[in-house]
Amino acid sequence: MFASRTVVAILATVIALLGCGSGPGSTPPANAGATGARAPASGAKWTLGGVPCCTLIAVPAASIPAAAPVGTETCPGVRPGAIVVSDVGQCTLNFLFQGSDGRGYIGTAGHCILGTSPIGGDVGEMAWAPGTGPEARDANGARIGEFAYAILQDPKDISLIRIDPQVEASAGMCHFGGPTGTNDDRPGLFQPVVLNWFGNGIVAGTVLPARSALAAGMPSPDHVFAQGAATPGDSGSGVISSDGRAVGVLVTVGVHAASLGSAGGDAGLIGITRLTPQVERAQQVLGVNLDLQQATLQ
Repeated sequence: MFASRTVVAILATVIALLGCGSGPGSTPPANAGATGARAPASGAKWTLGGVPCCTLIAVPAASIPAAAPVGTETCPGVRPGAIVVSDVGQCTLNFLFQGSDGRGYIGTAGHCILGTSPIGGDVGEMAWAPGTGPEARDANGARIGEFAYAILQDPKDISLIRIDPQVEASAGMCHFGGPTGTNDDRPGLFQPVVLNWFGNGIVAGTVLPARSALAAGMPSPDHVFAQGAATPGDSGSGVISSDGRAVGVLVTVGVHAASLGSAGGDAGLIGITRLTPQVERAQQVLGVNLDLQQATLQ
């Protein structure tokens, strides 16, 4: 227990040193409709739930060897916690869905394909018909599918990859297992929630890819703020509660301090955009029902 806390403290220090500004090899922001372009993780302030707070978790350029953690073999394949590479850079996959169109879908963050705004504002929303979306690749550079939908519009930040039919995918999150369902609970201040994710952030993805955070309540239906550590490359990680239910997508770092009251503590060092509102919006745009694929806890 104490060793884990020490590692988290070290990672928090790393975050402070690295910041969330543009890293080596960054280039100007990508046009949301373009492919083949890169976008840096902007140092501009973002909002989550309308509250100025933080910055989007940086997306390391895929061409930077140091961006890939040493232990990538700890989460192979196409599953929650695995590496995904886009034209923007490297991120982490979150949850697996089965579409009513017969196709499999898997998520990451919206800014992992749309890029970021230089002033921290909304980038927008995009949908791609089959055969037209930007390519998504695994840690080895092999194609796994194409992006079908993406949004970066406060407080939503998610994208969905339409998985190629021949690609095998697993619903189980690396290390933790799950998801066992969806967590839309809104516990108050005296109901802290332990949150888990497996991410591929720089340094963190090597030292401690399976991490936990603590939320002092989850009062908002759109976001969760928690005490935890994330670094560039963790963008898109799926976050589950300790009972295995999917809470949302890890997207921001910084000082999140919306409120602290009897309804719950809405503050922390990481920001998570909740899953249900984003999936509902994606279903509307795509015209496809998306069923979260479940797995047992490990």
